Amino acid sequence: MSVKHTLLALLYQQPMHGYELGKQLNLVVSAEWDVKPGQIASTLTRLRDANLVDYEIEETDDAPDRKVYHITEEGRRELEGWYLSPEVRQYRLGDAFYIKFVLSLVGGPVSPELVLRTQRRELFQQLHEVTELSRQADPRTQLPWILLLESAIMHLEADLRWIEMCEARLPDLKHYTPPKPQPKRRGRPRRQRTKPRQAQELKPVEE
Repeated sequence: MSVKHTLLALLYQQPMHGYELGKQLNLVVSAEWDVKPGQIASTLTRLRDANLVDYEIEETDDAPDRKVYHITEEGRRELEGWYLSPEVRQYRLGDAFYIKFVLSLVGGPVSPELVLRTQRRELFQQLHEVTELSRQADPRTQLPWILLLESAIMHLEADLRWIEMCEARLPDLKHYTPPKPQPKRRGRPRRQRTKPRQAQELKPVEE
């Protein structure tokens, strides 16, 4: 996720100092995204260096002076470009579980049946937890969070259906034999022998 553009989006709403940005980020996004205060501070420094934000010093009586950041015109253009750039979600081609499953098919200490059962158990546990979070969420104040949870539920259900497909096709999958790499010759390649140069005949010098 882009901390840079998230901070720009929050500052578009109103000027804030770093601590307020951290609090507002958690309140607005409501997702499992832990952004540390140090990361916010370093990102704000880079944003100011790039002329995307600027700040004013706010004097306080009972605390050190604070930097209140606001978005610049160049920052607004950067933010608009981010909003208008589509995000392509990854379909996890070649993820860790797929690799583990394929390796169990070609031979390993654990059968592919057990690998699939273990993964299905974990998916059911995650599905239960996410469904419970969705049930507890308040649709009047947390509708974006509910939509994100519903997206996670749909992906988990799709993964479970894929596990069922793999189990149904295990008899065929067990015949899977990966292609073998081309054998490579060992040792140093032989050096080609060069023919000795023939002595050139000396021609008589014409007077």
